[in-house]
Amino acid sequence: MNARQRTAALLEVFGVYLAGQLVTGQLIRLVGLRPINPLARLTVGVTYAELITATWQLFVLLMLQYAGWFLLIIPINWWHRRREPAAYGMTRAGHSWTALIVAGVATAALSVWPTLAVDLVNAINPVGETAPWRQALFDTSWGRWEFWLFTAVVSWGLVAVIEEVFFRGYCQRRLAEDWGDGAAIVGITCLFIFSHTQYLEPNAYNAAKIPSLLLAALGSGVVFALTRSLVPSVIAHAISNVPMTPLWEAVIVAAFVVGAVVTARRGMAVVRQVFSNASVVWCVILGVAGTGYAIASVRIEGFVFVAAVMVVLAVILEAVDRRRERTVEPLSSTEVS
Repeated sequence: MNARQRTAALLEVFGVYLAGQLVTGQLIRLVGLRPINPLARLTVGVTYAELITATWQLFVLLMLQYAGWFLLIIPINWWHRRREPAAYGMTRAGHSWTALIVAGVATAALSVWPTLAVDLVNAINPVGETAPWRQALFDTSWGRWEFWLFTAVVSWGLVAVIEEVFFRGYCQRRLAEDWGDGAAIVGITCLFIFSHTQYLEPNAYNAAKIPSLLLAALGSGVVFALTRSLVPSVIAHAISNVPMTPLWEAVIVAAFVVGAVVTARRGMAVVRQVFSNASVVWCVILGVAGTGYAIASVRIEGFVFVAAVMVVLAVILEAVDRRRERTVEPLSSTEVS
């Protein structure tokens, strides 16, 4: 692939990532919502009625957020003739459900246990401040359906699905077309982790959490590249997000460590297979780009407007490339005849 195609893919993905927030802002204004984070309202002593209200508000906000992205992605993919659900990884890709589920659990065993271990250590001996809303949530009864409905929306259910569809099904797949699987996995892993602003605060907890999350996200990227299905990565993502008591975390971590040891050889073989043709240089470039872009999008005010220009430039470059391909093909046929 030439430099123009790589540049277009990078501009498209990174541009859509941020420009989608402009669209989301317009959607929020259109439906008349106040731009207030419902999580800020969750404080110690939150009632279950308030938890239900926050759950609904977060559901609506998440739908609008991802609608902002996919209102850009779907037309671009339609133009690229990627129009089926399989183009976003929403397919079994010829695999059985059993194989995909096993792949998801195996991915969790190999790559998710470190982040669960960090959470276990933090639960036993806190090493960083917990967000007020998280503390308020964990102080409620875990036996209540309101607790599990809320967490299903914000962590192990809805979020696990829509984040995988966007970051793996669109971003990683699109970059892989022109940069290769290895570089795309590294770049989107860094974009994914550092776009979570809660991990950008300097403390001991985040210092341990970020490397473990990077490993978990790399595992999701690898299994998606291998299977071309989002089912395994969604399963691994959900497992890493599901709330667990310290006892259950200890049990799961122990089981996953054993599983990781047993399947380590096969896991490394899969990683080598996916990265076999990967360029170290491209991996480093996209890794740095993903990290820097995610942090810049949070820290630099007005950067979102630059992203809108990036999307336009990407479409222009891709249109020029497509036009050149149509021009070259007839010439080649004439030369052959």
